[in-house]
Amino acid sequence: MGQPHIPTTHRHVGGEPLDDVDRRILAALVEDARVTNKQLAEMVGIAPSTALMRTRALSERGIITGFEAKVDLAAVGRSVQALISVRLRAHDRDQIDSFTARVPHLPGVLATFHTSGAVDYMLHIAVGSTEELRDWVLDNLTTDPVVGHTETTLVFEQIPGRGPLPE
Repeated sequence: MGQPHIPTTHRHVGGEPLDDVDRRILAALVEDARVTNKQLAEMVGIAPSTALMRTRALSERGIITGFEAKVDLAAVGRSVQALISVRLRAHDRDQIDSFTARVPHLPGVLATFHTSGAVDYMLHIAVGSTEELRDWVLDNLTTDPVVGHTETTLVFEQIPGRGPLPE
């Protein structure tokens, strides 16, 4: 499998443009963030000291924002995933602030998206069973006075993307 295509024109907001070496480093790290600096240098075709300097610079510029471990949710007892659409009762700053301060920190929340359209938020959660999902929605959303409506969609399979590479 070859390198993913990364277009040659990209400018980081408020920063200098990414060059070909930056794009190759990002592609390699998206493919495997655990690659050693020596392996990264070999993959990109640069010296290890250059790879280290360039990777640090990408972090300092805010282009690389961190590295994370991917966890098998079923292996940690959270095999049921759901996307929950949430509509707030009113759209005043107090209700929005109350919701966004509390919900991302609830157990099982993998991501919280503030959205446009018919719903205000989309939550991605993982729990141990459909009974836990029901109780989670009842305990954390249905009883919340700022929440007007929820709709829960079960996730049968999550298929990861290649994602975010500079365009």
